[in-house]
Amino acid sequence: MDYIFYRLYRMYEKHGDPPYLSAVIHLCYSLGISLIIAFFAIKEWYDMQHKYAWFLEGLYSLCFLLVPLCLLIIYCCIRYRKKKILELKKKYQGCTRNKLISNWMIFCIPIYIAIIGILIFRKLFIA
Repeated sequence: MDYIFYRLYRMYEKHGDPPYLSAVIHLCYSLGISLIIAFFAIKEWYDMQHKYAWFLEGLYSLCFLLVPLCLLIIYCCIRYRKKKILELKKKYQGCTRNKLISNWMIFCIPIYIAIIGILIFRKLFIA
């Protein structure tokens, strides 16, 4: 996660966008997609087991999605301060992965997560 944050930070900084905010939002967006896919998988599993899950209905389902996402945003904001960003820059400045992994690959992580999640969901729950 640190390397992805570093690459996003560097990419947004290069293009003149606010790098800290943009990188945190992109990370949370990527993990939020995973959270939504997990939510639907859990809901489908409960339906297959013919069990009622009160936390997956109505307003509780919104809380089930928003609370972890808000906690993730707070975690990222606390973790990636200026000192940590400088440490990441020193750590990954001359890394060989920077040449192997292009910026567009890092930027497309949410798309990869969504496609893999949909494929797994279809394989497990849709017969």
